Amino acid sequence: MRKHLPILNFIILIVFIGFVFFDRQTQEVKTFKEIQAERLSIIGTDGNLYISISNPEKQALATTHRVPHNPDTKRDLPGIIFFNRVGDEVGGIYYDGTDEESYAGITFDQQKNDQIMAIMKDEYLDQGEWKRWYGMFFRERSDSIRVEKLYGQFLDKTKSMAKEEKDAEYLKFKEYLDSEINVYRMFLGREESKNTGLFIYDSKGNERIKIYIDEFDNTRFEILDENGKKVNAETILNNSSIMEMK
Repeated sequence: MRKHLPILNFIILIVFIGFVFFDRQTQEVKTFKEIQAERLSIIGTDGNLYISISNPEKQALATTHRVPHNPDTKRDLPGIIFFNRVGDEVGGIYYDGTDEESYAGITFDQQKNDQIMAIMKDEYLDQGEWKRWYGMFFRERSDSIRVEKLYGQFLDKTKSMAKEEKDAEYLKFKEYLDSEINVYRMFLGREESKNTGLFIYDSKGNERIKIYIDEFDNTRFEILDENGKKVNAETILNNSSIMEMK
């Protein structure tokens, strides 16, 4: 009997391993009536973060190759942030507000950059009156290579500065980026002025074409030059016809 014990023990071990393996493979997905958490992170088998669903305090930061752009900053919006398989933030969904304001949006990021398309809405109380705008935005952004180069120059310039001075320089840098490489190209929606329609901008962010209905239900069609001066639409159409004939 003792001679057979090692064989018996080996068989029992194999059966046990098979049972554990089979049990794990056939384990049912558990269903919960409610899950309460400050943040829910959806990750891949390699540990890469793909989706972050979070409250304002725990929200994930914008990243490129899993490296936060501004690790010392905090996001203060609850929502869902999406990341691609190499660790770049690629857009998100947010909703929030108070008794005095309400805002929400869905954003889509340019490759290695910030949002270039978004559906947004913003409402706020101003002297007892609600002001609001909502619609779809399109932006023009420079390629990430140029942004990274400018940001590197900014870091070199400010690395020896005190925090207050560095913060002031960052605001100037951000304003420059917004004016030079972050330009509105089109808005489709309702403006604060209650004009509802299509508004198209040139590559420098100057409004050039406006097709809309104003707050008094008047139909408007305006063409502007690069200085914001109105151009006669009939003249432009006539000139276009002459060019086509040539």
